[in-house]
Amino acid sequence: MNDADIIDYLNGHASAAERTAMEAWLADSPGNRREFQRVQRLWRGSGAALQPEAPDVDAAWGKVRRRIRRPVRFLPVIGRVAAAVLLLLAGVWAWNVFQPPPQLVARQGAEMATEAFLLPDGSRVWLHKESAIFYPESFTGNKRLVRLSGEAYFEVARDEAHPFLIETDGAAVRVLGTSFGLMAYPDSSTAWVQVNSGRVAFYPVDKESRQVVLEKGEGAQLNKISGQLQRLEPGAANRIAWRTKKLNFQNTTLEEMAATLESTYGVKIIFENAQLASCRFTASFDEEPLESVLQTLNTLFGIRWVQDGQVILLRGEGC
Repeated sequence: MNDADIIDYLNGHASAAERTAMEAWLADSPGNRREFQRVQRLWRGSGAALQPEAPDVDAAWGKVRRRIRRPVRFLPVIGRVAAAVLLLLAGVWAWNVFQPPPQLVARQGAEMATEAFLLPDGSRVWLHKESAIFYPESFTGNKRLVRLSGEAYFEVARDEAHPFLIETDGAAVRVLGTSFGLMAYPDSSTAWVQVNSGRVAFYPVDKESRQVVLEKGEGAQLNKISGQLQRLEPGAANRIAWRTKKLNFQNTTLEEMAATLESTYGVKIIFENAQLASCRFTASFDEEPLESVLQTLNTLFGIRWVQDGQVILLRGEGC
């Protein structure tokens, strides 16, 4: 991978295939991850507006070497040795200070995760399909920082002395200990968070002063282009039902309900009669199997279903 590929990935311009290739490259070796972080630091320092042009590192070092050589040339031998030792010590110090900790990555493919992934602090993460989380081998300093590409559900281990910070493409979440869902795919113009327990602060990246604080049952959405934050309606809790399996439909059309069921249970729902899609539905389900939801539709509307693998065909006369 070259600098242009990495910058396209950071800017959200990479295709799905390019994102997958980048994440595989990152997982391949610590050296690849260090190179990614080098470009990422330049990208962030430029206000996330760095164009995909690789910096001329060799030319820059050439200038530094020329500046170093000129004064050293006139020193006595002892002076040259002392200068070399000082340069060596300075190099060791700079390596220890500025070298980022090794980064690891966990990725999810075409299906959502059914098992939790454990972070170094004991926090648990369930990745949705086509998602990845980048994290250090161990958390150091005064915060626990990870980066998410895609969608995930978090259960964060409480540690008030070390806040948990998630950075995504355009949005960030800051928490102490809570459970919530977060979506921020690079190719989406929006990002959202939905809280299941505790409290979180949600805000555009690098603009924490504009944060919105959310509590249990609350959610918010960020327009990554305009930077506008908007609170979500209570029914938005269905967005994290793929993990919680708690569904709440209030005068919801069956078309909207079907979209939620597809995300929650990983199926594809088809209406044999298009008129069924406009029927409205009110009911709640708490960790119930998909068959319970379909049986409720049968009781209320006389809807029958035929399932072939992950595809479900709904049949009925309408409402």
